[in-house]
Amino acid sequence: MKRSGASQKGFTLMELLLVLTITALLLAVAPAMIQKAFPTLKLKAATRDLVQEIRYIQNAAIINGQTADIQFDVEQGKYRSDLVNAGEIRSLPAGLHFSIAQNQRRLLNSGPTRFTFYPDGSSSGGEIHLGIEKKRLKISVDWLTSKIQVDEAQTTL
Repeated sequence: MKRSGASQKGFTLMELLLVLTITALLLAVAPAMIQKAFPTLKLKAATRDLVQEIRYIQNAAIINGQTADIQFDVEQGKYRSDLVNAGEIRSLPAGLHFSIAQNQRRLLNSGPTRFTFYPDGSSSGGEIHLGIEKKRLKISVDWLTSKIQVDEAQTTL
């Protein structure tokens, strides 16, 4: 005895067209989403690298028992330290730039912006902003503990 209403296996043409249409829409939107997220990812990676270098300089000052610093050329988007890459001047990745907080603008005229770390674990303290387009991250160094903290910058510089 055969059933006349036996189920069929496979997909209908409408189901296949629907899946292909949804897939095409996702593929059309994906590059725009990735392109929009790329600057933020670039900023976070550069900030992470810079914080890692600052921590290295901080630890080297304590271990070596000598003052160490990292200097930032805010105008040119460059930075250097005698302890990393033999003092080679390095530039930020394309599109990124440094800026400083409004209350530190007066320090810009007195020489390069810098974080200085001392053998006792303290530092000169301060903050520097790293930005791309309208997004900015703030790297803060506490003067007493030399604790390094990264936050989103609240002000537009």
